[in-house]
Amino acid sequence: MKTSRSARQPSAFTLVELLVVIAIIGILVGLLLPAVQAAREAARRMSCSNNMKQICLASLNHESAFKRLPASLYVDIGLPPGGTGQPGAPYPAIVHCWSIYLLPYMEQTAVYNSYDQKFPWFSSPALVPGTPNNQLALKTVIPGFICPSTPGGSGRKITGSFSFGANFPFQDLAATDYATCSSINPGSITFFGYASTLTQNDLFSALSPELRGSGMQPVLGSANRKSSRMADIVDGTTNTILMCEDAGRPDYYVGGKKDTSRSLSDGGWGHHENDYGLDGAISSTNTSAPGNCVINCHNNNETYSFHSGGATHGMTDGSTQFISASITPQIYAALITASGGGRTAAEVSPTFE
Repeated sequence: MKTSRSARQPSAFTLVELLVVIAIIGILVGLLLPAVQAAREAARRMSCSNNMKQICLASLNHESAFKRLPASLYVDIGLPPGGTGQPGAPYPAIVHCWSIYLLPYMEQTAVYNSYDQKFPWFSSPALVPGTPNNQLALKTVIPGFICPSTPGGSGRKITGSFSFGANFPFQDLAATDYATCSSINPGSITFFGYASTLTQNDLFSALSPELRGSGMQPVLGSANRKSSRMADIVDGTTNTILMCEDAGRPDYYVGGKKDTSRSLSDGGWGHHENDYGLDGAISSTNTSAPGNCVINCHNNNETYSFHSGGATHGMTDGSTQFISASITPQIYAALITASGGGRTAAEVSPTFE
């Protein structure tokens, strides 16, 4: 007896059905990809905020140990500069960046111990035989100085030359995405609403320069001064910026776009020019200064990040704040100064935006 073959074989997808499935998958991927990218950037921004938090805490630990906050810039220059027995000799001066003072509090004691503070950061036996190799120490990548949102990450290297009576070349220094904005530059003081009678010295931030030596006034035209004490932060530690982002160096960015026509040589974490003054820019496409664009316009000694809508900042109380790129420039200036003392309307009650 013959058996029935009434059961039908399953049919394959038709071309139309296959195209529909592919289209649906494409739509789902298109919907999910921005969400995945946003989640990844949120994680990177949180990591950047944690870096900033550790920098703030290291600064406060330094203050607890020495009763002064770290200097944003340290210079000790004799007369004549580089003369026998003068600071830093045979180099013209001792020059350090704020970052050196934080290393013992960021689990970087080995790097700290390999750096000789009796000589400037650019000291190298290749330049002056017999002098310490501070440049070698500065080639060490410090993970806490790198924002994970920055293109190139820790692979970026800084090469250039510093001129101070003579040229002192350096190469392959490890980068940092963080810098101090320690004051308002002299040419921008009145632009941000301060009286023309004020000087840059009146408007220093929490991390401020320490300037020493008999050559300071005759050679550099500046008075000797020490770094800030907590008592100098009269505007309040919650209302005073300690550290900013100045990310992306040595590459030069303007308004989110890389300008390949130039590069920046001051982005090494030990370079003393990781300390800048506020100027702002006219816009994200016009870098002329002074201007109302104070965040994310360009990264040539201005606050700049690769986070959408603003930049991460460390405050003097140890907290972090994400400050909007649309902040009123006068308010941003007020948050930078440590002793604005109500000198502008924005200084009376500065608020984050």
